[in-house]
Amino acid sequence: MGNSATISEQHALNRLTGAGGYDYVTNATVNSHRYVAITVLVGTEIIADNTASGTVTAVSTDTDIWDSLSTVEVPEGTTIYGSWSSVTIGANDAAIVYRESSTT
Repeated sequence: MGNSATISEQHALNRLTGAGGYDYVTNATVNSHRYVAITVLVGTEIIADNTASGTVTAVSTDTDIWDSLSTVEVPEGTTIYGSWSSVTIGANDAAIVYRESSTT
């Protein structure tokens, strides 16, 4: 495996839980924090099996570990994890975008 970073258990827990708070985003971009999770609440696109999805675009903070996302359809109610410097939620869609905690 490539380079792997070692982080404390507390840091890992803070990342997974979005302990730094969140932004409610609809048809907008947030980019003033590092973001660690995105939960799509409202989606206006219909994908397989008549499932509603929201459009997400996000810029990775480290593409060796986390991919950037370009207009990815994420089903409503789904949470995805990563590390992003910018997150855009599509028109008429809504999501909770969780911030990384500044506490390590």
